[in-house]
Order: sequence, then structure tokens, then C-alpha cells
Amino acid sequence: MEKNKNKYMEMPAASEQAADVAHQPEDAAMKTVMQFFADELLPYLGIKGEVIRIAPTELVYLEVKKLFEDFNLEMKDGSWLHFEFQSSNEGLKSLKRFRTYEALTSYLHDVSVTTYVLYSGNIRHPMTKFREGLNTYRVRPITMKSKNADKVLEKLEKKIKSGRHVTKSDLIPLILTPLMDGQSSLMERFRAAFCTIKQCKSLTSKETQKMEAVVYAMAEKFLDEFDLNQLRKEVRMTRIGKMMLEEGENRVSQLIQQLIQANRMDDIRKATSDKKYREKLYKEFHL
Repeated sequence: MEKNKNKYMEMPAASEQAADVAHQPEDAAMKTVMQFFADELLPYLGIKGEVIRIAPTELVYLEVKKLFEDFNLEMKDGSWLHFEFQSSNEGLKSLKRFRTYEALTSYLHDVSVTTYVLYSGNIRHPMTKFREGLNTYRVRPITMKSKNADKVLEKLEKKIKSGRHVTKSDLIPLILTPLMDGQSSLMERFRAAFCTIKQCKSLTSKETQKMEAVVYAMAEKFLDEFDLNQLRKEVRMTRIGKMMLEEGENRVSQLIQQLIQANRMDDIRKATSDKKYREKLYKEFHL
């Protein structure tokens, strides 16, 4: 999928940039991981099928009202997987909204749609179906708090110590640990992520940049200022860390925050490896 992904990752996500919605950190984090690592994430979540591209998420209503879905994937069998990322439990209200998304997507694009809802925050037992009239609508729930970050960290640590090969697929659960349950602190989880990515020899330089960009973007969302400053000091040998040393922590941090808010996650990766492109972004955001 990497080759095809590069083609559509360059296209501006107009619908996402147009949406004036304040997303929760968990929602933004899941979008980031889905955007870069859909191939590896679906098997981890127990979802079968082969992705061929990221599908449109903008729906134009008859009243010329735009509806914005979180994420769509087009599968090899022609069906679409529709993902919503929920960090608050809205119950029936959310399900009715998801039903509208699903029905319009199916009608406008003439495809079969299955909706998965990834629940983060402290949501453990969400409402997943309701009956209205003759029909029952249901979504397939995935509760992140049912997963344990400590077990993920322990499993990876054992694999590394034993000298076994660590793959990109092994790193997907690690990147998602901030959304999981467990006794370890968020700081410990981000430290482990950067350390493991650095030790993973199977990653290409481009993959390493992507991983580090995603982890840092999530750290910007989840850590308080004290822990974030400490993390910046500890990641100075990464591409992002070197960029901060050269150009100042505040300037780089502001750029990354602006790109996160604009949902331009691939630009974060580009910024870490291309100084000219980074300067272009600084000018664009007046930094």
C-alpha cells in the first residue's frame, strides 16, 4: 500500500481543512495513525481485508450542508470501511449521526459500508445499536481502554531483549498506547515509543521519520508543558529533535501544532526531512 499511499497522501484534504470542529486529542491521534498506517492497524484491530486507498469523507447534503466523516477506507472487494473516533460517549445521538453518514455514503458512492467506532478516553461500554421503525442500526465498537499499555510495552521489551526482529506492525500498538488503559504514565509510553523506533533496524529512513512524526504529534496533544519540554530534551538525536536544536523549540512546536490543527500530518514528516519545505511552511503560517 505504501506506493499507492504516497500518491494520495500528497492531495490536500479539503474537507478536513474546511471543517471548523475542535477535535479531542484522542480523535486527532487516531486519524493520524489511520492516515499513515492503515495497512498495519486493521489487522491489529481484528479487521480483515486489503485497503487500496483512503476514500472521501466529505458528504454534500441536499440542503448543501456538508457532513464530515472521520475516516473512510476503500477495500479491495469494493466495500468501504467507515471509521469514527469518539472520545466522549454521546450514546444515541452519535449513532443516529453515524447512521446518516453511512446511508449517504452508501447512496452517493454506491458502495457497501461498515462503520467501526473507536472509543477512547474512559469509554468502556458504549451504546452500539438501536432499533427504530422496522430497522436495527449497529456499529462495530473498538474500545481502546479495553487494551493495556503496560502489556504492550512489556511484550515489545521482551522481543527486543531476545534479539527478535521488530516489525512496523509491532510498533502500531506502541503508538496507540496513549489511548489505552494501564499503570504506566504517558511520559513512559512516549519515551518507549521513541526508544523502540530508534532501535528498530527494519524500518527505512522514511518510515522512521513517519513514526517519529506521528509519535511527536501525539505527544504534543497529550503531554502537559513540563513533560513535553522534558521529552524534547530526550529526543534531540531524532530528526525532529535536531530540527528543534537548529531552529528553536517554540518555532518548531508552533509549526507542528498548526499542521496538526489543519490535519496536514504528512507535512509534519516532510518538514523533518526537507529544510526548504520547512521554510515554506514557516512563511505560510507566519512563524
